[in-house]
Amino acid sequence: MKILHTSDWHLGRLFHQQSLLDQQLELLHQLVNVIDEYAVDAVIIAGDIYDRSVPPSAAVKAFSDFVEQVAVKRQRTIVAISGNHDGAERLGFAHSLLKQAKLHLITDLPQSVEPVVLSDADTDVHLWCVPFHDPLQVNHWLESDCKNFNTAHQMIVDRINAQRSNLSRNIIVSHCYLDGASESESERPLSIGGADRVDWQMFADFDYAALGHLHQPQYKGREHIRYSGSLMKYSFSEVNQSKSVTLIDINNKGVQDIEQITLKPSQDMRVIKGELADLIKQAQHDPHYNDFIQAILTDKQAILHPMAKLRAYYPNLMQLRKEQFEHDQRSPAAHAQEQLKKADSELIQDFFSEVHGEPLTEDQKSAISQVIQQIEQEESGS
Repeated sequence: MKILHTSDWHLGRLFHQQSLLDQQLELLHQLVNVIDEYAVDAVIIAGDIYDRSVPPSAAVKAFSDFVEQVAVKRQRTIVAISGNHDGAERLGFAHSLLKQAKLHLITDLPQSVEPVVLSDADTDVHLWCVPFHDPLQVNHWLESDCKNFNTAHQMIVDRINAQRSNLSRNIIVSHCYLDGASESESERPLSIGGADRVDWQMFADFDYAALGHLHQPQYKGREHIRYSGSLMKYSFSEVNQSKSVTLIDINNKGVQDIEQITLKPSQDMRVIKGELADLIKQAQHDPHYNDFIQAILTDKQAILHPMAKLRAYYPNLMQLRKEQFEHDQRSPAAHAQEQLKKADSELIQDFFSEVHGEPLTEDQKSAISQVIQQIEQEESGS
């Protein structure tokens, strides 16, 4: 039996106020192609289908179209849990009815001890699905008094362990933050101060742990305890990550193979670095000029309208940073004071060069120095 593990689609997400839905639709189409190419039997979505609890209608349609393509037309089972970005009650609407269409939406904690059963000729796989929850929700359900995410999650796993059978294969699906795993800038914290961390050891006895929340594809503790990673890159901290989905091949003896299948967006996310003139020259021959770009300028002199100048060549320039300011280790106040101490004549020279495209002549420099000196004398009262 082949099961595809994916998570963190964040449909409807904005990146620097720009919609990413077109890119997301393109990658969902790739997912459908993967399902066909690898003869996938079932799809696990480990939370954060949407980017917010009330998603835009276009995001809802994108998920609906995916379900139609996979569950309705291809008759492949989809098992999805709610993540911390999803509105659990909205996502779980009519879940009992949707089961008949091979779509299982697990959004409520009591559902975590009711496995979704997948079967083929020789294998029964029980999916134990744990939607995102906080300790208060667990306390309300179990009438307990746990204080942190780890204790809360362990209480749920203990209930699952009391019911699961070794005669079937067992997969746990959860949207959580494993302690010690690698995070990215685009993930929303679950709590402050590290109380959201969960120990990987509680997942060790399952045949596979299909996890969501962290956006970098990775495993922790054991090779079968895995994050599939997000559908696409959602921050510049992820530029070096290769986004993928995880395909597992499981039979009555357990997981036989784990394979990461790379997703390839037509528009990537990149960081470019250099002096403005060099970056513009590079852009003129860049076949991927339409990528989402963060530019780090290494110019020492002041530059007039660098964002507009570079965006003329990179239309999806999202962010511009200046290296000289970031490498300055002084306090902001000390740095500001140092900038004020910088010779006024230097600032004027930088500005003149930027506007006119040529440096000041020696006569112009001398005249400016005289004016500055006269002003300083008047201000000092001498």
